[in-house]
Amino acid sequence: MVNSPATIWWIEKLLQTPIDDYRKYAVWRILVPYLVNIRRLAGDETNDIILRWLDKCNSLRQLDFDPNSMIRRNISTVNRGGYLPIRLEKLKIECTYLHRIVTLGQCLKS
Repeated sequence: MVNSPATIWWIEKLLQTPIDDYRKYAVWRILVPYLVNIRRLAGDETNDIILRWLDKCNSLRQLDFDPNSMIRRNISTVNRGGYLPIRLEKLKIECTYLHRIVTLGQCLKS
């Protein structure tokens, strides 16, 4: 996948990949800042995209949080501060699990 000015390949890949862990982190550090500040989507569209992704994630392991309120809270925070998504290089340091999923397509084994 090639980056265009409004997409980042590894985040687009994450949006197509349900995960069973680090979902709150992915929404907070990656998906909301990306959809709002890179793709320039409205809050409702951002909410819908993330809800669909979380629904797929829920099929792997049940969510332990209210996705609607968590997404709204993160959209509000991103709108106030203009936050950008974490860079792939920093993701490797902060969350090896997600880095491995988007770069290698595999989960870390416990």
